[in-house]
Amino acid sequence: MRTRVLLLLVIVVLIAAHPASAQCAMCRRALDSPEGRQMVAAFRSGILILLAAPFAVFGTVAVLAARRFRRTADPLDSHTD
Repeated sequence: MRTRVLLLLVIVVLIAAHPASAQCAMCRRALDSPEGRQMVAAFRSGILILLAAPFAVFGTVAVLAARRFRRTADPLDSHTD
């Protein structure tokens, strides 16, 4: 029952979403020029580079947590003969 309500809520939010214009008019006009297109490409590359650090931290924490979970969940590792 809970999953159906959650799924319905997600569908309603996705259907009701309106596109957002996150740029001011001056920024949009400046970025429409040929030089602006180069800036847009550099800006997108910069965003991807800045996203690398949080993903690396999250991935490291996830791997360490998975290793610890496997170590504590596996009874063969804790049993010595």
